[in-house]
Amino acid sequence: MNKPPLELLQMGLDVNSFTYSDRKSWRGACPKCGGNRRFLVFTDNEFPLWFGRCDICGMEIKAWTKVKVKYDPIRAAALQAEREREDAERAEYRRVKLAEFTTREIWNELHERMTSDHIDWWESQGIPEGILNYLHIGYTADKGFYNKEKELLHSPAFTIPWFGQGFKFNTMQYRLINDHDRRYIFEDALGGGKFYYMTEPDQPIGDKVVICEGAKKSIVTQFWLIPEGFTVLAASSANTFDAALEATKDCGLRYIIMDPGSEYWEKKAVATNKKTTHAVRLPYKIDDAWRDYGLDRTTFTNILTNAI
Repeated sequence: MNKPPLELLQMGLDVNSFTYSDRKSWRGACPKCGGNRRFLVFTDNEFPLWFGRCDICGMEIKAWTKVKVKYDPIRAAALQAEREREDAERAEYRRVKLAEFTTREIWNELHERMTSDHIDWWESQGIPEGILNYLHIGYTADKGFYNKEKELLHSPAFTIPWFGQGFKFNTMQYRLINDHDRRYIFEDALGGGKFYYMTEPDQPIGDKVVICEGAKKSIVTQFWLIPEGFTVLAASSANTFDAALEATKDCGLRYIIMDPGSEYWEKKAVATNKKTTHAVRLPYKIDDAWRDYGLDRTTFTNILTNAI
């Protein structure tokens, strides 16, 4: 876990208000005007060559010239011990509280945290509030994850419960809101390869199926593009279609829609049953094609017909 450096004490800052921003900086409360993340401290040089500035009031602190608090190693050690104790208590409290929740209560709680701004964003992507309610899409203010450098980072995130048939909960997918080298992650680093996503989990899988790459794309496809009588499933990525292909192996007609540049994985998917399985190639990701480039149900129906 990334803990704020205790050297912030020497700059007259409330160390417990600071959180990790990136490899070169930390954000926390301004000692002059308050707030939560408005005071940015650059820590890319060796202390005390650190510099901090408030985004709101403009207050600056140069650690090498404006030390506000004398550094006390005994106090710092005590603070560190207290912080570790509090972290352990929070972890235990979270474990106990999660044990008290059923799976249904967890994803219902996350869904209830959606604000009007969150709903507006999803609707701008083509997914109206009624569908968000139906699929229990939610929000969490803090999701921890590791980046490519194995650093623990945090981001608010949308939550997408991955349901199987009959609303059987399989895993939780998180769409990170902050910009990072990852956009989607799964609970406990499980990954999506073990499961497929259903856009209508209260319905059985029919004989005609469309399998998309990604839950959001599959929802847009289901409610705006497919003709009557199709089931839409999703895989988490181009190389994790196995679960969806296995679930639909006896279907009479399957369309595979991956993101552009996935020809290798398309061929592997089609090879599982060349008589029933067809690749649909679009110049754009399918949700972008609907939102930005005018793809509609009639055009998409023609594309499916021509793919056979």
